[in-house]
Parts: sequence; structure tokens; C-alpha cells
Amino acid sequence: MPNKPNKQQMITVLIKDIQCDIVDYRKLYQLMLKQHQCYLKFDGVLLSQLTAQQLPLISQLTQRSQQRTQQLHNLGLPINNQSMNKLIHALPNAIQSKLQQQWQTLETLVKQCHDLNQRNGILSANFSELLNQVYAQIPQQNDNNAYSTPHLMQY
Repeated sequence: MPNKPNKQQMITVLIKDIQCDIVDYRKLYQLMLKQHQCYLKFDGVLLSQLTAQQLPLISQLTQRSQQRTQQLHNLGLPINNQSMNKLIHALPNAIQSKLQQQWQTLETLVKQCHDLNQRNGILSANFSELLNQVYAQIPQQNDNNAYSTPHLMQY
């Protein structure tokens, strides 16, 4: 049975995870900007490719967020917005400032991705509505029609 990590090890992992999240959120943001352009250009093929690239990033970010929550719990901190600040201020001055800056950077990136995701969601709904309107105007000849809804939604 592996040894339970001590507080210093948990904090070290937490700091490394924050650094990894910053890198991954920057990647996600760039992919989401490209996704935004795809909606504006009606580029369904590239849109699908970008979505496929986003999924592993989102999965990894979610996993690290859950681990961070567990680590805070294991450190005896409540799970709320003030916990990270409480932890940061309990650390030695040598790393306190840098971690505070990284945490603020991460919070900013999360907000930027959330905001862009909201905009992309609106474009996605508009994109889907437009496809449905186009489909409704095309005569229904048979189910193998390249312009039928199932085929359009693949792009």
C-alpha cells in the first residue's frame, strides 16, 4: 500500500497542476478562438476537428480540478473560493507571490474560456438553426440525400 503523501508533497503537486492548467487553458482558448471563426465561416469539417482536439484538454483540466479539490480537502481546507488564497498566504514568502500570480492567471484564463464558450454556444445554436432552415427548404427525395439533416450535421 503506497504511503499517504505529506502536506508538502500535496502542495507541490497542487502547484504543478496549476502550472499545467495554465498551459492547457491557453491551448484551449486558442482552439476555441479557431472554433469561433469556424462558426462564422460555416466550416463544419474544421469545427469537428477542433472539437476533437478540445475534448482531451477539457478532460485533463476537469481531472486536475477534481484532484485540486481533493487535495484542498486533504489539507483540511474547506472547498470554497477562499481556500486557495488561504493556502497561498500560509506558504513561505519565497513562493507565495509567484503562486498568487499563477492562481490569478488561471482564474483569468478560466473566465476567458467560459466567456468564449458562451459566445461559441450562441453561434453553435445559430449555426444549427441555419442548417435546419436550409434543410427545410430542400425537397425531400430520399434518405440518402447528401443534404439531409443527418448528413449536414456531420459537417
